[in-house]
Amino acid sequence: MLSKLDIKSRIIRKLVRWQKWGGAHTENILNGLPKHLRGNKIVKEALKELEKGEWLIPVKKTGETHYYLNSKKANEILQFYEKYCKNLND
Repeated sequence: MLSKLDIKSRIIRKLVRWQKWGGAHTENILNGLPKHLRGNKIVKEALKELEKGEWLIPVKKTGETHYYLNSKKANEILQFYEKYCKNLND
């Protein structure tokens, strides 16, 4: 089972690598997780924490929630990326 930190790392890594900063958003952030985790409580908690910390900005589009990285928090996000995400093997 992945930890909340593992889930956050995968989400942040994907969005940084896709350069989803500011208004560039995507709905596909959960596709990098195993299928059995996508609707899991721990994933929802990780997303909520990233939103609460204002790292992820949710946008309602076409009935789905899309996300993008908050460019105002770029330094914090990139420090997290360097520490936890850069060497992940997907």
